Amino acid sequence: MAELVLHARSVETVFDLLGHDENNMTAALGWALARSPELLRRFVDQVAPGAPVVDQAVVELQRHDAADGGFTDIELRAPEFHVIVEAKRGWALPSDHQLRRYEARLATFGSPIQAFVVLTQNGVGAIVRNRLSGWAPPHPVEKVVLGWSDVVGLAAAASRSSRAVERHLTQELATYLRGVADMRDTNTNSVHVVSLRRQVWEGWPADLSPVDEVERHRIYHYPTRGGNYPKIVPNYMGFRYDGRLQSIHHVDSYEIVDSPHGLFPGAPDLRWDEPAYFLRLGPPFRPNHEVRTGSGIFRAAPLTADLDLLLTCSTISEARDATKARRAGSST
Repeated sequence: MAELVLHARSVETVFDLLGHDENNMTAALGWALARSPELLRRFVDQVAPGAPVVDQAVVELQRHDAADGGFTDIELRAPEFHVIVEAKRGWALPSDHQLRRYEARLATFGSPIQAFVVLTQNGVGAIVRNRLSGWAPPHPVEKVVLGWSDVVGLAAAASRSSRAVERHLTQELATYLRGVADMRDTNTNSVHVVSLRRQVWEGWPADLSPVDEVERHRIYHYPTRGGNYPKIVPNYMGFRYDGRLQSIHHVDSYEIVDSPHGLFPGAPDLRWDEPAYFLRLGPPFRPNHEVRTGSGIFRAAPLTADLDLLLTCSTISEARDATKARRAGSST
């Protein structure tokens, strides 16, 4: 069984599986890696193929680097391999400073097999891989990007082949990470309603306006930074144009990309300065009566309203106001 080393910056308890922040997720994974040889074997085989997992393996959490005052989230070390894991619940990219620090840390031990792993939000793998492609350390380092859902799969597989004493731990880890890996609240009926334009974006085909993107391809994208866009992808999206609500869609999946090229037919070959959320929408459902925009909605300003109210009110603004009243009533 691997040795687990907890450093000063670790969370108070790795059993606090109700927490949803990065420290709790990191601590839960580190504890399980140290307590389940089968999970450790599968994880190392995924990120550093060919590295033997031996009893002397050490799992370190929140290790402090005295040289620059930084921390590493998880380190896996054995005589034959050294793996550094940076764990993010969101999609923040490693900075150049961080990469240089990890590079120096790996060089200090000089293990035969070295790997740097970014654990990141589901759907952002392509962006992080592209970021890491420009990093060229002077010694061979395997660069690996995993979504938290990938770790869920490893834990679930480990639970099926582990000894009885480990099975419960890996099952619990899979259940916990499955619940927090997707930052969305998939149980909510709240709808994020946005206004669509018929004007085509610069550099896009003439027959591919925002309305076309949604209606023809069931696609919607928006910037990850700036404006009034949601920071966490909604569970439902509503679209209004021509003065009324046109459709509501469940967001079936999403990813974060820096180019729309190749994602759907007709998407232009261009690259954005900032990444964008790229949402794949489910089939549309529409109110059985006309739902006008209503008063008090400023131009293209987005808003949030409950699904049932959008389908039953006579205007979007009425649904918005009724939703606010409902929220206020439930909090008293």
